[in-house]
Amino acid sequence: MKLFATIFAVALTCAASLHASDLRPDSVRVPLASEHVNSDADLNEINPGLALTWEGNWVDVTAGFVRNSFDNNAPFLTISRDIWANDICSVAGFIGSARYTELMDKTDVHLNGWIPIGGAHAECGPVFLQAMPGRGIVGQASGPKAADAILVVGITMDFE
Repeated sequence: MKLFATIFAVALTCAASLHASDLRPDSVRVPLASEHVNSDADLNEINPGLALTWEGNWVDVTAGFVRNSFDNNAPFLTISRDIWANDICSVAGFIGSARYTELMDKTDVHLNGWIPIGGAHAECGPVFLQAMPGRGIVGQASGPKAADAILVVGITMDFE
C-alpha cells in the first residue's frame, strides 16, 4: 500500500511540472504486441492499445489503455525520464501502475487491481520497445503464467 501512495505522490508532483497550457498531448503511442519471455502460458500477445504522452520539464506523463495478455482492457498511468537520447533514438526508465483485475487473487501488491509496473522504454524513429521485469515483480508470481520478462512493441507518433 505504501508503494502505491509513493507512486501516486510522485505522479502528482510530476504532473505539476506540466503547465495548464500543455493539456494537448505531445505524442500518441500505439502498443501492438507483447512477448512473455520463458512463459509456458497461452497468453494473448496481440495487445492493441492507445496512450497519450505529455512531455514535462522533469518527466513525461503517459496515460492510456491496452488489451492485456488476459484479453481484458487494462488502463495504465506512467511517468518516465530519459536516461539517454540522440537525434533519432532515446532510452527512458518508467514507473507507474496498470489495472489487472486478473492478478488481484495472485498478489498482495495491488490496490483494487492496480499493480505497479516499471521498466525501460526505448524509441528509435517511430518504433518503441518496452522491457519490464516479470516473475515475482508483484509478489511471489510463479507457475506457467509467470514470465521472466515482458517485452512490448509499438509505434509512436508526435503531434507537431
